[in-house]
Amino acid sequence: MHTRNFVAATLILTMLLSLEAQRAPIPLTPKLTDLEGTWRLDSTRGAGSLCGIGPAPQVSLKVSPTEVEINSSFVHDIELDGSETQLFDGRTASAATDAGWLAVTMRRIRPGAAATNVMRDVYIVQGRDLTVWRTLNVEFEDGRDGKIDCGNRHAIVYTRE
Repeated sequence: MHTRNFVAATLILTMLLSLEAQRAPIPLTPKLTDLEGTWRLDSTRGAGSLCGIGPAPQVSLKVSPTEVEINSSFVHDIELDGSETQLFDGRTASAATDAGWLAVTMRRIRPGAAATNVMRDVYIVQGRDLTVWRTLNVEFEDGRDGKIDCGNRHAIVYTRE
């Protein structure tokens, strides 16, 4: 009996520590701080598309040790600790890193479809260019992944103002 209680307590503690580690602030690196500024869409560049979702004509980013402030038509302030932020239109968003670059994942439950749209933007700065690699997929309640058939990948290029 004591062994079972010890194992259960250890498991609970491990899960709590894991959740706390997921919410630890993302360390600021040049890959994140270089995002700071105002970026204008370069509609002559980029590739792919998402059905019904065009790129924002301008994106402004401000990075602090605890959050990233994104001003665009898709997302706004997000905590830099992996926690979900409720957005103005019912979606949630969370920030993480992907190879050190900012990755923002937005989720929206599809009404009546037993599925969730998952859009992920990875922000990559190279010189005066910001490329947002955007993907849109579906997660079903039963755990299956799905793909949006009318376009689910978009590389969007912005230039620094």
